[in-house]
Amino acid sequence: MATISSRTLQFRLLILVFLAFVPALGFFWYANGKLRTLQMEAKEQELVRRAEVISTEYGLLLDEGRRYLSTLAEFPEVRDVRAPTCSDYLHRAMNHTEEYTTLSLIGMDGYLACGSVTPEGELYLGDRAYFTRASSRGSYSVGNFTIGRMTGLPVLGLAQPIFDGDDLAWVLAASLDLRILGNRVSRAPLPEGYTFTILDRDKRVLVRLPATGSFTLADSVGALAGPDFPALPEGQAPVVVSGTDLDGIARFFAVAPLRATGGDPQGYLAFGRTQSILMEEVDAIVDFELRYLAAGALALLVLAWILGHFWVARCPEA
Repeated sequence: MATISSRTLQFRLLILVFLAFVPALGFFWYANGKLRTLQMEAKEQELVRRAEVISTEYGLLLDEGRRYLSTLAEFPEVRDVRAPTCSDYLHRAMNHTEEYTTLSLIGMDGYLACGSVTPEGELYLGDRAYFTRASSRGSYSVGNFTIGRMTGLPVLGLAQPIFDGDDLAWVLAASLDLRILGNRVSRAPLPEGYTFTILDRDKRVLVRLPATGSFTLADSVGALAGPDFPALPEGQAPVVVSGTDLDGIARFFAVAPLRATGGDPQGYLAFGRTQSILMEEVDAIVDFELRYLAAGALALLVLAWILGHFWVARCPEA
């Protein structure tokens, strides 16, 4: 009967260990794909959470605006528009808040009666959405995203009707500075490759952070987003989509509507991160797991070789 050498036994033991490890390799490649998918989903959910935070901030700003205008509307300096101190009072009131660019008292004819900023000639504001809504509904109303006529800044009009008895006498309006949302985004440390964009319902860019590459802020504000920019969602929840950003870089976006309580959105926000950077971060996590498993496999093979050498190769022949 032929005998098997100890070295052959050692080699066969090593093969058996390797074959036993093959199913683990298959499981790893399956788990690797799952891990990559989960990590990418986690990155996308991070974008969604950031978008939800800003959406909540937006709602709070609208609530603060309602309280602020309701309070101002009770002061006689505002209610008596004929008083020479009306514009001065509104100017001083606006200096105590950073959220607004103008405060205006508008007559029912649609013309500016007094305000924190007053042009040289007459200014007609009766065609603004916030005025028409407040005057027709008789309640606090929110307008649309736009560029302010007096300031040239991206704003949202808020309006509070003022009644004289049962009659609607005036509309007190404030222009909410939409750049405030960008300032609140940049308060916390942000990941590399992020962008933050606010658009109106026609995909016109109103706020943008930061300026990157060949893209400049002056070129974007008031301009329409390109056709490759993500489509605006129809529902109420943020959606994650991919597209080409204003600077020509491919990004993943969480796009969310910005709306008052109920009704159609006034505009949208898009929180984006560069696709290549996201993939690098995901690869770094997955590759770490791969290196860990590879090191374990190598250690197991070395251990099998050592044990085979001492337990098999050095066994005295029977």
